[in-house]
Amino acid sequence: MHHDIIHNPSTVFHFELQWVGTTARIIDEQVRQWNKAIERYGLRLVEAYVTQISDVRDSNAFQSCFPIPLALPPPIIPNLRERCPEGTQTHMYFEYALLRRFGFILDIEAAELYPDYIDVVYSYRRAPYKHSQFVHRSGVAFVQVLGGEKGFLFLTNRLLAPGRLNLKRRPAAAAEDIRVNFHEFCSDRDALRKVYDEEIDHLLPIAEEPEPLSI
Repeated sequence: MHHDIIHNPSTVFHFELQWVGTTARIIDEQVRQWNKAIERYGLRLVEAYVTQISDVRDSNAFQSCFPIPLALPPPIIPNLRERCPEGTQTHMYFEYALLRRFGFILDIEAAELYPDYIDVVYSYRRAPYKHSQFVHRSGVAFVQVLGGEKGFLFLTNRLLAPGRLNLKRRPAAAAEDIRVNFHEFCSDRDALRKVYDEEIDHLLPIAEEPEPLSI
């Protein structure tokens, strides 16, 4: 079993299991038992793809990501870093805010966003992620952030078995509802402008420079 030893509390935990021989039934039963064990702690186990979702076509010719562009690109705030609380990720700031509003949490950060002096190595990860990836809290969908007018890539989690997370609907149907609602919102310029304005209002005020002393 591979697992994260460096963990950001704003993201999910990652585990990967490898086996010599097993059956689908044994894996399914094991996942169900783990889910029951961790539910008491408010956690949820979700099967995910080994590689970033933008590469899903390389392993599955029958599945691809759905592009969701932004009808109105996020505003450019020159002093954004100074107006955010310490530790806030300012790259793709507004895109991240949109995803959080729709119930997505950070799954894996893009490799280029780590400082040059930090070399994060994962024994189970095949290649660096080009774009930050989010997972929906329900586990039924993933999104990668392209940024700007390009917006996002959306992928239904086909690895999630029906009935695995006690959903009232089938995972594919629940993911489709999320995709449609998110796509409609990202196509609405007025709705996007309202969100951008609200996020700007939440930023820290600009520090005023002290007046020069008169001699």
